[in-house]
Amino acid sequence: MGFAELKSQLEQLPRDEVLKALAFLKHRLRIDDPANQQELARLHLDIEQGHGVPLASLRRHLGET
Repeated sequence: MGFAELKSQLEQLPRDEVLKALAFLKHRLRIDDPANQQELARLHLDIEQGHGVPLASLRRHLGET
């Protein structure tokens, strides 16, 4: 499937579905980013050690900024 076909389909989606697609695309772009991987590893270690993770930080990593 090419971009033109995908674009045409996205234009037909309701707003909430477009937002889901956008979140997925942001995730795909960030998943291989070394800086993002390091930050997520640090947050995971904090959780394992019994420390909380700030909600704002979690939202930022989930792409909900």
